[in-house]
Amino acid sequence: MAEDLEKKMEPEISEAADKAAEAVKEEVTAVEEKAAEKVAEAAKDTAAATAAAATAVTATAAKEAEAAAKAAKKAEEQAAKEAKKAEEQAAKEAAKKQAQAEKQAEKERIAKEKAEAKLEKKRQKKAAEQALIDACPAQYRPVSTSKYFWLAFLSCVPVIGFIATFILSIAGRNRNVKNFERAILAYYIIAIVLVLIGLIVVGICLPSAVRENAIEAIRTMLSSISFG
Repeated sequence: MAEDLEKKMEPEISEAADKAAEAVKEEVTAVEEKAAEKVAEAAKDTAAATAAAATAVTATAAKEAEAAAKAAKKAEEQAAKEAKKAEEQAAKEAAKKQAQAEKQAEKERIAKEKAEAKLEKKRQKKAAEQALIDACPAQYRPVSTSKYFWLAFLSCVPVIGFIATFILSIAGRNRNVKNFERAILAYYIIAIVLVLIGLIVVGICLPSAVRENAIEAIRTMLSSISFG
């Protein structure tokens, strides 16, 4: 009977087992679906967090890039200002140097013009003097300083100088030379007259001893004089 009972209960037991298996399967499926949903939600949250982090990083990078751009623009503006300032300073210095050079050139030009004017004035004066000299007759033309020097030197030579002075004072062609030689001849005549007067005074008024000493002194004086 037990065996018959087991045989009768066997289909019911199999059916209950199948139902239990199906129920377990359904629960497992439900659990898996819930787990999948949780994983999907977690994935969504992770993706959102990643996107937010990426957005934050992008915003930070954008801010940094903007700050870098501003700094670069500021540096560029500062460099442009400094370059402009340096250019203006260089232009001022160049203008100053140019003005100084022009002023110096103007001074040199004025000095050169003055020197040329002075030289031209001297040339004109010399030309005018030469024209006056050329216009003078030969006997009245001026005599140079060097010629006067050598005439005076010649007149101081003993004997020869007196002869040359006498001849030139009478037969000289130039009136100026003739007057110069006559003046020297007058010195000669005055000297000779004074010597003769001295000799007469010495010869008449002085005693013989003093006379001899005086004559000796006069001889010594005459020997030291360069006139003839």
